[in-house]
Amino acid sequence: MQNEIRKGYILDRWVIMAVERASRPTDFHIERVKVKAKKACPFCPGNESMTPPATLVYLLKDGEILKKKDSNSTRHKGWQVRCFPNLYPALRPSLRETEYLETEFHLRRGAFGFHEIVVESPSHGEHPGMARLDQLRLAFEAQLDLLKKFYSDPNIKYVQIFRNHGRECGASLSHAHTQIMALPLIPHLIRNELKSAKNYFRDHHKCVFCNIIDRERESPRLIFESERFIVFAPWASIYPFEFWILPKRHGSSPLGIHDSEKEDFVRTLRVSLGGLAGLLNDPPYNYGFHIAPKTSEEYDKVYHWHLEVYPKLAIWAGFELSTEMYINVASPEMAAESLRKNVQIEADTLRE
Repeated sequence: MQNEIRKGYILDRWVIMAVERASRPTDFHIERVKVKAKKACPFCPGNESMTPPATLVYLLKDGEILKKKDSNSTRHKGWQVRCFPNLYPALRPSLRETEYLETEFHLRRGAFGFHEIVVESPSHGEHPGMARLDQLRLAFEAQLDLLKKFYSDPNIKYVQIFRNHGRECGASLSHAHTQIMALPLIPHLIRNELKSAKNYFRDHHKCVFCNIIDRERESPRLIFESERFIVFAPWASIYPFEFWILPKRHGSSPLGIHDSEKEDFVRTLRVSLGGLAGLLNDPPYNYGFHIAPKTSEEYDKVYHWHLEVYPKLAIWAGFELSTEMYINVASPEMAAESLRKNVQIEADTLRE
């Protein structure tokens, strides 16, 4: 295979596949930067007073999950999942300043919104690539609870659920956790995806992501397929070993998925991240959900929610930063071939 330039599925984004510079998968193993241990982890059980009061706590009682909140004076103990405002938030619900145009070049507004932490497990190191499925399901349920709550606020236009794994990817604490930011606007990349998806539906009368699933199920970029989800390395991936997880059933938001789909999703997430960890020595990564801004007829037909995983295995330098065009030395075909075996090993292990 020679070097080539590929265009993404729906975004006007081009990637140079520099496969002539490619390395073997084992060459992507990196020495992880360890997060220095603090005297006490604020996310661990017993240290609840080190964080703001929880807005949502999952408690296990008599085999049932109870959903509670903390008060300023009381913190619940014995929790399974714990959600609370970020101690150093990028957005605050109190900052409701209206949009203000100072000059034709200076537009600003108050940094209104919500920025919360979801502590995925009371066990410090129970990350998704090795977590118990029951625990991973609870963490996902909590994320959906917050997603539903934030979208009930008429001032919130978009909610981003994301995860930073490893200090190289922005995780200042190593305890397993996810972050959620609720924004008063729709980010540029999501707006572009929505626009392209609407245009595709107008021209082809079908969801572009559903068609992508049909194509990639038969391609060398397929990594894993379950009954309800598909995992593949995208055609024009900008990160080495990047992969996406898409539901086979069309839906614009995970708020509309069934219980059986939730079970299948967390299992698929578990084996995919476990396979990545097994192949590349648990590399740092970021992931982010791509979700329609709000459930409505405008987006229901054209948009398809999914999760994108971005391993941190390369450095963007002057070319990428000055052009927004990317160089990837690991073709998605090579990445998928390498990941496929390790993900299947994880899946077989869970079935035993």
